[in-house]
Amino acid sequence: MACFQAGTSSDFMNIAAKHAEGSLVNGDNLEYAKSFSQELKRRVTLEGRSADDFLIMPTQNPIIGRTEKEAEEKFREIQSLMPIYHLPKPNFFGSAEKVADQIQQWHEAEAMDLLLLRQEHPSGFDDFIDLVVPILQEKGIFRTEYESNTLRGNLDLPYPQNRYFI
Repeated sequence: MACFQAGTSSDFMNIAAKHAEGSLVNGDNLEYAKSFSQELKRRVTLEGRSADDFLIMPTQNPIIGRTEKEAEEKFREIQSLMPIYHLPKPNFFGSAEKVADQIQQWHEAEAMDLLLLRQEHPSGFDDFIDLVVPILQEKGIFRTEYESNTLRGNLDLPYPQNRYFI
């Protein structure tokens, strides 16, 4: 089992750096996610752990279309279903190629190691899987096969020492 935590306070960061294998991060802003990731991974190394063994996972609600126009139509559809709420356009928005490029930008900026998808549009998950994942696989950002039969193994997280067995 891998332990992920969510929070942004200094106390949270200290606890996560010492005990967790990853953190859920607010995905509203690339620069914020990048600086948060850098600070949290710095604290991980201060705890004597490898920053490579700590995963940053922002949450995103992508709206994807085959074209920009199709993404706009889906966004308007969601807005019409929730007229009371003001729904801002998500960071990852537009054609599949554009969203894949945005994900690559966040990944290369070291603002994320994993991506947690939220979805409000009925076809949102299917759109991501069918349209974006193949592009990310071509870019070498998303795997084409799983090497392990465990989540920990597929995340390349080390197995912690069992404190009950010496």
